[in-house]
Amino acid sequence: MLWLYLHFPSLQLDSLYQTDNALPVAIVHGRKSDVVQRNENAKKSGIKIGMGLGSAAALCPDLQVLAYDEKQETAKLTHIAQWLYLVTADISLYPPNGLLLRVSHMLSLYQGLDNYWQVLTKHLQRLNLRYEYGCGYSPYAAKLLAMSASNQLNDNKQQIDNLLGSMPLQVTDLTKKVVNHLGRVGVQSIGDLLRLPLTDIAKRFDIELVTYIGRLTGQLRHPVDFYHPPETFKHYLELMFEISNLQYLQKPLFKVFHLLEQFLRFRDKHAGQLNIELHLRDSESVHFQVHSAEGEYQAKRWLNLSQLTLESIKVSAPVIAITVEAMQIRGNDFRVMDMFSKHCGAISANELVSRLQAKLGKGRVQGVTQVDDHRPELSTIPCPPLQKHSTIKPTKTSATVLQPSFILPQPLPVQEKMNIQHGPERIVAGWWDKHPVTRDYFIARNSKGQWLWIFRTSGQSWFVHGLFS
Repeated sequence: MLWLYLHFPSLQLDSLYQTDNALPVAIVHGRKSDVVQRNENAKKSGIKIGMGLGSAAALCPDLQVLAYDEKQETAKLTHIAQWLYLVTADISLYPPNGLLLRVSHMLSLYQGLDNYWQVLTKHLQRLNLRYEYGCGYSPYAAKLLAMSASNQLNDNKQQIDNLLGSMPLQVTDLTKKVVNHLGRVGVQSIGDLLRLPLTDIAKRFDIELVTYIGRLTGQLRHPVDFYHPPETFKHYLELMFEISNLQYLQKPLFKVFHLLEQFLRFRDKHAGQLNIELHLRDSESVHFQVHSAEGEYQAKRWLNLSQLTLESIKVSAPVIAITVEAMQIRGNDFRVMDMFSKHCGAISANELVSRLQAKLGKGRVQGVTQVDDHRPELSTIPCPPLQKHSTIKPTKTSATVLQPSFILPQPLPVQEKMNIQHGPERIVAGWWDKHPVTRDYFIARNSKGQWLWIFRTSGQSWFVHGLFS
């Protein structure tokens, strides 16, 4: 069984959003205060892996330092596995920075190891991550070769065994006590260990060493838990710099939206809502939502909607990171359009609603539906935009009633002379809910030429209730 191990030595560093690549950056382990990751500019300044923070700061005064975050690396590793799952099936996570891939079952699909590797590396290039790799006929062998940065892709068992045999025991997962014990009997490398008969090893050492050798050589089965990606998207992006002007969030947001687009496009799905969290320095995070009435997957359209929403958001402290979570993920429901229509290319009603909601807020964009009430001010109620409701079938009488499309929120007293053109039409209703009305409605025209909808009460008072367009 052939395995491939991918080791990402600078996963947290590569996951950062940086606009200025000239800055030297180092990731420092919190407990030991030593450098565990550094970029190329920090390397040119003389900073080495394992160097203390004091020495690194002395060599490079403008060094940008970040604390190592294992949870962040593990989350990124899960995202990589989800991305690779599109081209290879059997993936196992080795947190915080390793992936194990079972290659044997994929060779018939890709017609050889070279073709498989070509597809895999092309897929990985889109993530812009540095990695080391190794092949072996056991998970332990592949991991050892990858961790030693052998970067070999080979299915020749003899060559793989030769590479393993030259490696010292210190790079294995054996305890320090076992390594020292083996060293006292002259076993210094993996090759020395594999040349010993298992029966002799079992007599002098515990069963754990025998099990390790059996799994390293592939003689014993190595239990592996394979990854199954969820149909969810949630991505955290840490910024290399603080942002106070939210308009500058466009580029980091677009980076996350691009990942979302790839996630949705390969699944032939779209999202109806994004939950975005802005992580602030020394302050509580700001949460907001971006909605798409039609459902969307394209990064540029989500960016346009988020820009409209960000215009109305205030932050009390600079933004240091962002989290984007996709909600309401569902299959695509494509619209059928006439290719030769003169309106082809215009935005749809759903797109218009999405833009208005992003600009004004979801609660401020509503539709209107009709209810069975003859009182004009109560004959319609708000509803979600573009939502279909059961319509009220008009009676023969109500179908002939002329009513304006614009009703005033409150009737206004008539304060000018008008010429009545049509009417009256009486409405008597509301006795059942203790809000009775008795009105005679007329269509009138004032001196300015406006067509108005007016009514007369039982007390002979006149009011304007609507305007005709």
